[in-house]
Amino acid sequence: MKNIITLIIAILFITEFTNAQVAVDVNLNVKHIVGGKSTFDREKYITLHAGLHHGEWPNETMRDTFLLNYDVYLGRENGTLPGNIRRIGEDPNKPGWPNVKDIEKLGKILKKKYASKPLEKSIEERSKVMMIGGQFNNYPTGKPIPMYKGYEPWTIANNEAAAEYYANFIKEAFGDDGEAQPKYLEVINEPFVKAGSYGTTRQAISEYHVAVAKRVKELNPDVLVGGYTAAYPEYSAGNSTFGHWNNNWKRFIDVAGKDMDFFSLHIYDGMAREGVENYYRCGSNMEAMLDIIEAYSMIKLGEVKPFIISEYGYYWQRETIEKYTKEFDWQNLRSFSTIMMQLMAKPDVMECTMPFMLLQGNWWKPKNDSPTAKYPYRLFRQKKDVEGQTGDEYEFTELVKFYQLWSDVKGTRIDTKSADIDIQTDAYVDGKKMYLILNNMETTPQTLNLNLVDSKKNKVQSIKLKHLYEVNELPILDEKQLDINTKEVTLSQSATMILEYTFKKNINISETNHETKVYADSYLKKIEAGKKNSFEFKSDKLIKAANGELVLRLGMGREHPGENASFVYPEVYFNGTKINVPTDWRGDDQSTRARFFGVLEIPVPYHLLDDTLSSQKVEVQFSNTGGFISSAVLQKFDFSKDLNRGGK
Repeated sequence: MKNIITLIIAILFITEFTNAQVAVDVNLNVKHIVGGKSTFDREKYITLHAGLHHGEWPNETMRDTFLLNYDVYLGRENGTLPGNIRRIGEDPNKPGWPNVKDIEKLGKILKKKYASKPLEKSIEERSKVMMIGGQFNNYPTGKPIPMYKGYEPWTIANNEAAAEYYANFIKEAFGDDGEAQPKYLEVINEPFVKAGSYGTTRQAISEYHVAVAKRVKELNPDVLVGGYTAAYPEYSAGNSTFGHWNNNWKRFIDVAGKDMDFFSLHIYDGMAREGVENYYRCGSNMEAMLDIIEAYSMIKLGEVKPFIISEYGYYWQRETIEKYTKEFDWQNLRSFSTIMMQLMAKPDVMECTMPFMLLQGNWWKPKNDSPTAKYPYRLFRQKKDVEGQTGDEYEFTELVKFYQLWSDVKGTRIDTKSADIDIQTDAYVDGKKMYLILNNMETTPQTLNLNLVDSKKNKVQSIKLKHLYEVNELPILDEKQLDINTKEVTLSQSATMILEYTFKKNINISETNHETKVYADSYLKKIEAGKKNSFEFKSDKLIKAANGELVLRLGMGREHPGENASFVYPEVYFNGTKINVPTDWRGDDQSTRARFFGVLEIPVPYHLLDDTLSSQKVEVQFSNTGGFISSAVLQKFDFSKDLNRGGK
């Protein structure tokens, strides 16, 4: 009987919850501009971790059809630099340095090989934003480079010798009749977590970045160089003392920041201990990670360096994966769109982003030597990889649904806002088309009320739906037409929906929403009971407009709140006036994490902005001791007219 009663209560709760409606505002005539950026840049977001001539494309037809049909751009390649140093000899007159003449010869060979496989211009254009990266065999570890057969081993002398290889190889192997010069160089992949294994330190690796960046840009001034390609960004680790932050990102910015063109890191949901599920970085945790880097970059360097997120998605301990499953693909699909939409909200500081999947990953070997184990993060599989199927023919994995879902989105960004922070929204206009993107960070279905505001009274001609969701963790992509009078949609749990509206006339974008961020002059302040931590914001960007909105982004790392809500929620004062602090934050509750690290996004009444003051002041006070306020950022929206919110 107890179980029956519990089931009835659960059904009633779910019914009540899913019947709750969330208002989504879409202002069709209002361009949303963030730091001067206002378009959906497919080269920045719709990318694949591969190169044009990678040997794991099943065939050229599948490659070309995929790239063109789904409008995909390449990519990232981490084998070129470490692979080719294995066929470069040592300078006979300078021990420990690469032989530049060998690099020149190899460059000619590589260019000739590339020219022998001519590509259509439309395909070649797909790799114009290519990134290459190094590995530890490019680093002066003190051990000989593992050379290919027939080449004499030699040992890299120092940072400058390694930098000479990078700079000359990029100069000689690309351009002219060869492959286009890469736009980006990540100096070395995930080096800090491997430093001990290679007998080096974070300080030494940071200095290595400086040497490589300086020499590469001397010979290749158009190449953007960055790092440190962080693997596991647990900034608040160490009982929320931020020891991880100080030893890693702060150290890197202090040593190498001014010489970097971008900062790179990897963002994964599912980076979990054995047996722990629902372990997410997306949501408030990811916001806090990026905000603290931005804040310290501004304080230390006087500017916010752009980001490259060269891997993101869902990661699980690889040795536990025995075979390919569509269910595991769903975990990635869910994370891809959720994380990407958070990155899309920062177009002014995002240089490039890349969902992590390889083509086949046949080089991978499981730690348990299982003969059936397959690399799980891949775009292609053989038919026989799925239970019940046979054959060696190649097919797409379920991960192709990410590209199918996003294949049509383009245009100018317009103003959108959801009444629930866990419903991500974005929209783009292209002529008569409007693409409305909705993503559900909740684990239950959500009913959304769509409030489309068009001051020009442009009529809807058609609505096409794409809805990517799961049933028993099997990914499903629905595509269908909706009635043109549709005002309400149901978004499945953890799902993404893209609605393509076609209007009678071109959509007239005549108003603006200018979004800017202003960073406090201090960060990382210790939380002590009853003590007010103050943050000053000094910027000419804080001039008050006739209409607008203001949000205080308050990052913090603390032990979990448990039953004591005040352990997370502080009292906040803006220019002396106490403001309401929401009890919800973006994404999950972080209960599976060792501690809370996230951003509270706190609305500030716009009229409290006082541009007669030399600076705006925020004060934050907690009732108990523990942890740090990691960052304080003002997110300011200036409207050219009063915007409709909530259908009012």
